[in-house]
Amino acid sequence: MIRLAKRFGRFTSIFVFAAAFVILALWLQLLELAPIVCLVLAPVAILVFCASFALLAGMLFVKAPAPSGRELSRSEAPLIWAIWDAFDPDTTGQRVLCIDDPLNASISERRRWFGLFGRQTTMTIGLELLLLADERLLKTVIAHEVGHARHQHTTGATNLAEFLQTFDTLFEFADPETTIVGRLANLGVGAWLDRANGEQMRLSRKNELEADRVAAKLCGRDAAADSEVFMATVTKALQTEIYDPLEKELVSAIRAPEPPHERVLGKRISLVSEATQERFLPEAWAETVDEDASHPSFRQRFENIAPGTEPRPVRVGASAARTLLQPELLRTLQDEARKSWTDQIEEAVGIY
Repeated sequence: MIRLAKRFGRFTSIFVFAAAFVILALWLQLLELAPIVCLVLAPVAILVFCASFALLAGMLFVKAPAPSGRELSRSEAPLIWAIWDAFDPDTTGQRVLCIDDPLNASISERRRWFGLFGRQTTMTIGLELLLLADERLLKTVIAHEVGHARHQHTTGATNLAEFLQTFDTLFEFADPETTIVGRLANLGVGAWLDRANGEQMRLSRKNELEADRVAAKLCGRDAAADSEVFMATVTKALQTEIYDPLEKELVSAIRAPEPPHERVLGKRISLVSEATQERFLPEAWAETVDEDASHPSFRQRFENIAPGTEPRPVRVGASAARTLLQPELLRTLQDEARKSWTDQIEEAVGIY
């Protein structure tokens, strides 16, 4: 069924419902042939049909994640939009650019109107990424996301993820912990769901490598390799220099500490320095492949782009946030991030 899901996405539910309908029809035949057996099997047959019907309903109302972060119009961030347009001029449907907090970028697609029409592609770029990366590195990251979106379709990963989302509706209708329908459905498809999720992770890792090759083609091999080094080392530097100390502060905090993005801005020169990259490069290079992860290891990604070469520290220029965003917009994004962080922490620790 994984093959069907990769090809038909949410509409695989139709095949599941058809199979359940056949089971129900065969059970009804037992009314004349073996009434006692029919009565014994009645709970199972009815529950299977109800579960498949809920899955069919889930096909119509797949819960696609809504865009997160602050949406930026073309007039607000024309330079970032221009980069996206240059790398992906042929995208059809609505496009949305959002800014959220983490050192990350992502691209996703929502298909509205029951999955038939209304394609919306959303690219989300983290404020931390904008603050730390320079324009050249950010361009490579955007090119990677464009490549990632392309290969999500060719490998069937988008369709598989969409079909898996239909089970959310099923288990909302029938909670495996509290209902017989949900428990039976979980027993019936639980092992398959584990395999399907494993296949989704495998496809995700494959797509990441393909997207890296697209970025290398669009921006050049050296730029793509530099981007891999930057992301791998700065991610570790952020954890060590920003988030680990922040976590300790939160344990005894009586008010919201300084937000992460402000700490990042204050330590940017140190975080992106070649010395810091040199420090964390061996650790990043030594990481092994995690079969349950959605991303390959740094070593896999680097060798995928630049086989036969050794990773080296990258010289990072001026912050992309300062070269690609208007100062007023950057201040607004920082203010919004500060407020969001403060509200979140104060709610978590019960400070009002």
